[in-house]
Amino acid sequence: MPNSGRPSYTARTGEAVHIFRTAQLDFGVGSGRLTIASDDPIFIDAVARDIGQLARRPEGDAALRRGDALGHPVKIVKPEPATEPPNAWITPDDISAASSANAFIGKAEGGGATRGTGGGCGSTIVYDPADWPRPGDPDSPDSVAVLLIGLQQANTNAEGRSDPSASDWGARA
Repeated sequence: MPNSGRPSYTARTGEAVHIFRTAQLDFGVGSGRLTIASDDPIFIDAVARDIGQLARRPEGDAALRRGDALGHPVKIVKPEPATEPPNAWITPDDISAASSANAFIGKAEGGGATRGTGGGCGSTIVYDPADWPRPGDPDSPDSVAVLLIGLQQANTNAEGRSDPSASDWGARA
């Protein structure tokens, strides 16, 4: 019996990455969970290229698919102003939700402790592909590796299992 409905489809590793303009005029990637928030076409092109290369790597494909399953949004932005030396970082949209349940986050007003809820949340990745690898640093990762680390941490934030007391914000997903 023929199927009259459109089948659901998931792109295979290495297929084209769907990029579109969102209502907020950012650039959405894939299902729209990832957005590139910039009006700099060179930056947008470089980030899209990194995402395309990431999708071809098994660990990158796994991080992208895991993030899609979790569903929390991830915004990618360029550091403004540029950092010297170049740097990259990830911030959760809600530090309590990103942190593991009952993890100590800090002191609350009135002397009590602020603790993680483990609820999960979206994140913002701040990096510039043009900064990676760092010139003259043979141990510097390339921009795709920097983005992978950011997406893995964003997934950890989305799962609500980050450890804000760890120097690198903890677990790689």
